Amino acid sequence: MFSKKEQIDPSKIDTIIGKETVINGTIEAKGVLRVEGKVSGKVNTNGDIIVASGGLIEAETKCRNISIAGTLRGNVEAAGILEIEPSGKLFGDIIVAKLSIGDGAVFQGICKMRGQDTPYPEKPPTQKQ
Repeated sequence: MFSKKEQIDPSKIDTIIGKETVINGTIEAKGVLRVEGKVSGKVNTNGDIIVASGGLIEAETKCRNISIAGTLRGNVEAAGILEIEPSGKLFGDIIVAKLSIGDGAVFQGICKMRGQDTPYPEKPPTQKQ
């Protein structure tokens, strides 16, 4: 779950893509974007994205924070936190600063965390006895 500081405020939603709406192409948005319908193509925003439980995004997605209760198929780059709710499904590779996966959520892909300056060692260091 988002901390109070990172939480997306649903009362501040700037754009809603309704349940019966289908968009094919590139979406460039600012502020909070809520997807209840279907989006295919690319989604770019400097704000936050909410994928509602019936929502579907089939797109390369770049945003600040994202909360997924529906389905997202495609790679995601989030500067902040990516949260997959218990009903959410994410199929694609991600680059994020923080990751939260709810119990029962689905994530299939590769995760790369931002801010990690040193790579994971190939072999664990040997301990002296």
